[in-house]
Amino acid sequence: MLNYIKAELYRNFNRKYFWVYTVGIAILSLILNILLFNYGTNVELTMLFEALNNFLTTGLFLVLPMIDMTTAEEQKNQTLKNVVSFGISRNKLVLSKIVTAVILGIISVCIILTVFLGSGAILLGIGEQFSINILNDFILRLLVSIILWIAAISVGTFLAFFFKNSTVFAFVYAGVFFMIRSIISLLELLVSDKFKCVKDILITTQFRNLSVQSVTNDTLIFASVVGLIYIIIFTILTMLYVKKMEVK
Repeated sequence: MLNYIKAELYRNFNRKYFWVYTVGIAILSLILNILLFNYGTNVELTMLFEALNNFLTTGLFLVLPMIDMTTAEEQKNQTLKNVVSFGISRNKLVLSKIVTAVILGIISVCIILTVFLGSGAILLGIGEQFSINILNDFILRLLVSIILWIAAISVGTFLAFFFKNSTVFAFVYAGVFFMIRSIISLLELLVSDKFKCVKDILITTQFRNLSVQSVTNDTLIFASVVGLIYIIIFTILTMLYVKKMEVK
């Protein structure tokens, strides 16, 4: 399993897909800071941290290409048979796909955040209001967000195995994370307020809770628990599905 993860990482590190995607977003974040600097805004590093708290949910889109390059592409190209023929068990195959996507996602996020916050500190200044508490608060939110992103990767990996077409997979993934909450909210309004219980345990709801100005420890803990539950459930579901899936 470890060798397969290394092979997957080597394969993706030596492709343009991962680097063009990561570097492309990093450059866009740099351009944003340059524009803020050139237009003489009063934005400082402290404000960038506050802005990031509101955009943590965008990580759900950022991890989508990681799932695509590790799982969906092999489904589309029908190369999973080669992996299975080498003797790796299907359970280890699923775990390897999730772990690989997580590692790629974390590396990508680290690069993007380093460029964004680093260029922001240099161009816009740290600001008098910046404190270690602001940094600690952001780190806590980011760590919990990583758990939720891993949960999204687990859900996405299941969808990537289930839907053989990568385009269909991408649309279904987007629908799951950015339409279901609205649908459940509508059902809560029109049918029964009991649907609120369902809405409260959605991954997207946890990101909304993390974006508030002052987040409590209970909120962080609950979001982490919800994320871990999703990871466990969808990893098991993917294993059960792949175990019975016909690999062509």
